[in-house]
Amino acid sequence: MHIAGGLYQEICLHPAWNALFGSGGRAAQALAALGSKTTLHSYFENDHSICLEPYLDRGIALDLHLRKSPIAFAYFHPLSTPHLEPSNIAQETSFHVEADTVLRFGLVEGDAIVNARRAVFDPQGWHSPLHFRENGSKANEVAIVLNAQELASRTSTSDIELAAGELIKAGDATVVVVKQGVRGAIVVDSRQPTRIIPAFRSPSVFKIGTGDVFSAIFAHYWGSENQDAATAAEQASLGVAYYAQYRDFPQGQLDRVNEPVGPAFRGSVAVWAATDTLGRHYMLEETLHRLRELGIDAAHVRTTSLDQRFAALLVLPDGLSGDFIEAISENAVATRPVVVLDEAEMYDREGLLQLVSMTKDFTSALYQVAWAASTPGTI
Repeated sequence: MHIAGGLYQEICLHPAWNALFGSGGRAAQALAALGSKTTLHSYFENDHSICLEPYLDRGIALDLHLRKSPIAFAYFHPLSTPHLEPSNIAQETSFHVEADTVLRFGLVEGDAIVNARRAVFDPQGWHSPLHFRENGSKANEVAIVLNAQELASRTSTSDIELAAGELIKAGDATVVVVKQGVRGAIVVDSRQPTRIIPAFRSPSVFKIGTGDVFSAIFAHYWGSENQDAATAAEQASLGVAYYAQYRDFPQGQLDRVNEPVGPAFRGSVAVWAATDTLGRHYMLEETLHRLRELGIDAAHVRTTSLDQRFAALLVLPDGLSGDFIEAISENAVATRPVVVLDEAEMYDREGLLQLVSMTKDFTSALYQVAWAASTPGTI
């Protein structure tokens, strides 16, 4: 497999993370873990850097083109909008990749022109709409892997299946895979019925790079192994659950050991939190904002007597009295799934685990309560 994609430093404050990945680098590592002979085509500031040794140690061939400076993405937490450094990135000359199967990502400092039998294209952003062939790339078959926002920016309708069909009818793609985060993915294939692929639960969620992992595993099974798009997407979704839990890459085909999540929500999410300080109020607003970005209707509540529109409860215990533990066991709350974000690990986890799901990680808490509010998943 040949990959054209970014090689960038990634830094995160909570949880701590500092690694040289980017879309291209992470995909190359994921494919190497699957045993694929992999070549990474990218830009880099120094092709003799010691930072590249993890790639060479895994047998990944590097075809690097010089760029003027390092590029880094910095996150406050994995769901936050990253800060890009430098803010004004010099554009480099496009490079060419010719191979049987190519996974192409969008890049911030340049572009890759591809010639392949089968190509998978992940545009990596909606600000600058770009079709696969727009830059001169060619392929007999093209699978576009993107999210719903990116798809909407390229088509005339917000209906996912209709929008994907537009790309297929226009000859821009053979297959369109639309990633929907907590709700899984939709596969629209010109030769098969449309399929909904579930997301799979994991006890913890490290979100940075999950989309890269999805595209890489999909490219392996669809592009190299010639499996149908729905089967490839299911393996990609299972691989994302593995990566999100372990921050590592699966080394072979995965069984369906994780519980699937349904594509719809049973109701809204109630968030119980203190607001008596700026920090606590900011935490509440950030929680509500990020849940809504995940597609979930969420609201701050000040009582445990929840109405029927709420399907799950997220508790931010900082600043709340110990009485909230007793309140969780009351029927008004206990009849709903409850997730507690206990960052400082201050509470009796062994006792509470019988009543609630507990985590000390912000992203994991949001995904767990979103899944708790979702319909049951099926395969």
